[in-house]
Amino acid sequence: MMEQKIARLLELDAVAELERRWDEDDEFAENYNDSRLELGDPVELTENYPGGLASLYALAGGCRFGDVVFRREPSFSSSPPVGGDNGEPIDDRARIQIGRVGSESDTIFLDMASGSVMIYCYMYFKWGWDSGVILECADVPEFVDTVALGPRYREIYGPLSKTKDWLVEDPWYIYLQEIGMA
Repeated sequence: MMEQKIARLLELDAVAELERRWDEDDEFAENYNDSRLELGDPVELTENYPGGLASLYALAGGCRFGDVVFRREPSFSSSPPVGGDNGEPIDDRARIQIGRVGSESDTIFLDMASGSVMIYCYMYFKWGWDSGVILECADVPEFVDTVALGPRYREIYGPLSKTKDWLVEDPWYIYLQEIGMA
């Protein structure tokens, strides 16, 4: 589905549409520094990463879907997710940072063994959450299909019971709803 959804965005010229909205809507431009969608030129990754990461970059390079931003390969980092109370890695799994959600405290990690993808919030303890793991998907295509371009986008900042209000005004989520992806 990831491939079909990205193809649909290209077919709809969604990048230009969201850029137009940003240019014409003062409130949109006031709240966001740029358009909510970026589809980079397709690139071939230099390393062999698990979880279908290469398939995303072959379609859209480093890309942005609302507040979900995938880094360009030179910016991938091997810094592990750490627990807020002690600063120690949360487990012994090898993960790389492949992107971010909003601020740098919410990071997208790729598990180098399983290919699973998770969003991790380093400041989880500040919000009184038990864990920094916001959500997990089996692989990159599932993450893009259900989170970045789907109904789970509304979960990117944590439990809906505590964070859903921002969705009402998020231009990317509104657009996903308009085109029937969320």
